[in-house]
Amino acid sequence: MDLAERVQNARSAALELGLRNVEPAARSLMAGAIPEGIPQEGRLEAVRSAARLAPDVPAAHMDLALALWRQELDVAGGIDAARDALLAFPRNLEASLWLQAAACWAAALALGGGAVLYLALGLLAAVRVAAHDLGDLLSVRTPAVSRAALVGSAILLPAAAGEGLLGACLGCLVAVAVYGPRRAWLVGVLAAGALAAALHPLLAQAGRALAALHADPIALAAHTAEHGFASPMQLARLERASAFDPLAARALALGVKRTGDLAEADARYGALLAETPDDPVLLNNAANVRLALGDTAGAVSLYERSVALYPFATVYFNLSQAWGVALNVVELDAALARAQELDPALVEDLSVIQERAIHFVADLPVPSALLRRRLLAAGDGAAVAADLRRPLAPGVLGASPAGTLLALAAALGAGLLLRGRFRPSQGCHRCGALVCPRCHPPSSRPGLCAACSRAVHQPETTDAGLRAAHAAALARRRAWLDKLKLAAAVALPGAGALMAGRHGLALAACLAAAAAVAGVLARHGPAPDPLAAGAAGPALLVLAALAAALLYAPLLAACVTLSGRGD
Repeated sequence: MDLAERVQNARSAALELGLRNVEPAARSLMAGAIPEGIPQEGRLEAVRSAARLAPDVPAAHMDLALALWRQELDVAGGIDAARDALLAFPRNLEASLWLQAAACWAAALALGGGAVLYLALGLLAAVRVAAHDLGDLLSVRTPAVSRAALVGSAILLPAAAGEGLLGACLGCLVAVAVYGPRRAWLVGVLAAGALAAALHPLLAQAGRALAALHADPIALAAHTAEHGFASPMQLARLERASAFDPLAARALALGVKRTGDLAEADARYGALLAETPDDPVLLNNAANVRLALGDTAGAVSLYERSVALYPFATVYFNLSQAWGVALNVVELDAALARAQELDPALVEDLSVIQERAIHFVADLPVPSALLRRRLLAAGDGAAVAADLRRPLAPGVLGASPAGTLLALAAALGAGLLLRGRFRPSQGCHRCGALVCPRCHPPSSRPGLCAACSRAVHQPETTDAGLRAAHAAALARRRAWLDKLKLAAAVALPGAGALMAGRHGLALAACLAAAAAVAGVLARHGPAPDPLAAGAAGPALLVLAALAAALLYAPLLAACVTLSGRGD
């Protein structure tokens, strides 16, 4: 018996039991159980068989896509297999939970990284004048090196106190509030909000997804029972919970039906439908029992109610079999045609079984979306989220959303308060010299040092030769600064927009660049793949990173264009 025939027999046996996947056999093929000496086309057939045995496992389809691309150079076939891998995620509980955790983690890295980058750029733009002003608090004679060290100490003090990167961001936020223009305050609030969202809601969702599989033992037992892998302890747990838990009751009803006790299964499904009359999966499985008991009219009625709620290909196939029992060929053909429109491959598999077992009908498992919602609601994953958050915010301020928001708001408030209490220094718009209201005589023109103010607005008070030399020096400085700004705009996301005073564009560029990097860094997720997503999960995250990079490209072009307009 060749591999294709064995795969068909295994899939047919699984479908007869109501199982869409034969995961143990598929995973064996995916793991390379085929001997090394067989031809390459045999290896391709192995991964093709794995995808056929486990249509709800994204890793199986992605392995087939990679094999088609590498061995056959079949681009179209590989794209179809990759598409099947992406479509399988919602149907696979483990893969969908892992992907949710990985996506939330990548989004947290993107938002947090973009906010940190923007705040760091804001500090970099203000560090010179901030060092001067902080040094003046000690003495106007404070050396430049000591002033720079004072700024570094002030920024890193919260981090040194145990608050990590979040603590350093608080100091950066104060600098942005003190020295940034008024329009930068709102952008600073958005950056702070992005950082808070990254640390708490997104990482909380990632932690909840990672902890979900072990959050509800009854839901997990129902899931494993429907796939035929429940242990005696799990079956006992379902039996105890069936009196008050509908999920346990429906798993047991399906199990009883598989044992052949149709009367007991019919009673259990009747009780479930009395409580949940509009569940298409329950309606289909109950109709299968009715058909086996000889109640063809009752089965047809339940099938029609099921497809009216959701058009499952399996249910249409089952309906066609019921019409066949009723000898209604017209309705049989119509139902079978509709099933083939929805999923021709599944109908082909079911038809093979139907040739051996007359009037065969297939059961449906509990939808993965229902199990996923229940598992996610059962546990909060706080401990896992705290572990994910610890590298960024290990201290007290990052432990809770309220603490983080309060700390960020306090940093903004402190910056605005300092801005109102003293007049900060600034650079001369023309020559870049530091203009300090405490150290230098006041200029007749705001934003200019005294020398540039006289040269521009009172040229008669200066020597013509000195004016020419000063203008030549300024021209050389401008040419050198233009090159430096261009390099900074290209190398640092958002730097060009920040130099031009476009803080909103700067934040957008920082977020897009961080998202492009985060998608690549987080492609393997915060935890190992449970052998379900395979290469499909990383591929999705890399595609998201590519989309972010494409978004960043026009933002970068705008920043480079604006870089020459900064003061």
